[in-house]
Amino acid sequence: MSTIQVRMKENTIAQVDNLKNLVHAPSRSDAIRRAVEISDTLVNAAKQGDKVVIESKNGKKYQLLISGLTLEK
Repeated sequence: MSTIQVRMKENTIAQVDNLKNLVHAPSRSDAIRRAVEISDTLVNAAKQGDKVVIESKNGKKYQLLISGLTLEK
């Protein structure tokens, strides 16, 4: 396993801590690993031309657009 150091704004650290609590991750590192895995899955789906859709409790659907991802076909 490799180690990296990353500088983050306080707001981003708060988001990592919130994610850590939500997913019951044992550490910030684990929460960040999970976030990277999720991002990788979403980006790869979008690159294949798939749509990532979120459906709210009331049934309304929203397409998740991934900033900076340009699909080339």
